[in-house]
Amino acid sequence: MTSTGQDDSKADSPSSSTAKQRCPQTAQERAEFIQAALARALLELRTKHGWTVYDLEERTGVSRSTLSRIERAVTSPTVTVLARVCSAFGCSLSSLVTEAEGNYPAEPGHIEAAGQ
Repeated sequence: MTSTGQDDSKADSPSSSTAKQRCPQTAQERAEFIQAALARALLELRTKHGWTVYDLEERTGVSRSTLSRIERAVTSPTVTVLARVCSAFGCSLSSLVTEAEGNYPAEPGHIEAAGQ
């Protein structure tokens, strides 16, 4: 049986696939996926520290409304804001971004090549 990435992606119904199961196809989809993963990572860090959004605002100088919009993936943080937040959490900016990118699913062609 011959299979292409296009045929496989058409077989998946949008209602049954999740972001983790489906590899975003466009640069916009990839950016949105990583933004959402970054938002989850920031929320998890804040929760792990037991901080409220107010606590994080006090530690970073970034407004609660901005922090909340970032955690909900409504807006994308600037590098400056991310640097302030990472500093408050005691982690590096690169480790946070690497974690978010690490949640990005591999493209089907990369999986097949790795398995050969």
